[in-house]
Amino acid sequence: MANHVYFTIELQGIEDDQFNENIKKVRSKRVDYEGNPYEYDDYDYIENQPFMGNTTKSFDKDGDLENAYDWYCNEVGAKWCNVDEMQDCMINGYSAWRQPQELVLNLIEYFASKYDTEVTASMTYEDEFRNFMGKQYFGSDKEQDEGWYAWEGDYYETDGDELVQEFNERFPDIDTTAEDFDWYDEVKIGGEVIYPNEVLDEIADNFWSRI
Repeated sequence: MANHVYFTIELQGIEDDQFNENIKKVRSKRVDYEGNPYEYDDYDYIENQPFMGNTTKSFDKDGDLENAYDWYCNEVGAKWCNVDEMQDCMINGYSAWRQPQELVLNLIEYFASKYDTEVTASMTYEDEFRNFMGKQYFGSDKEQDEGWYAWEGDYYETDGDELVQEFNERFPDIDTTAEDFDWYDEVKIGGEVIYPNEVLDEIADNFWSRI
């Protein structure tokens, strides 16, 4: 089973309405806890979204994407990618093993070309086990003969080991390598009660604020 990498993409340079009108939704069906069917609006698959229209792809007779694994790796940046929300220049979701860098590049190139304007983006991402977490910036430029193109900018990363190291520096009297240590246990130190996992989350949040 692949690790989930949770991400948030934010676009700048276009209006929320311009973004929203280029998001494709479909009518889906579900059954509630009492067994009653109902319909709701859901986001269409990434391969069917207008901002992926310039990618090379083909569909079988049932309308399913062919060579989906390769297409997602090449055009999205992960072997699969689920989106929870796409609205107001923001996309939240999770992907397999890796953050969807190529998806961001396709987004920027599409919106920059459609509205003939510079579009930039940032993406925060975090592996579910904090094997890595970071933030990357993206931009766009225009060539007179080629039109708009997207590029990858600076990125900043950390990981679980570095977060733990910062925790150990903050609380040198806590032995996080001890056999009976549990990140979720209450710890009393210096007249203060802490929960190490909450402190670790705080250290991770501070990393986001610094970049």
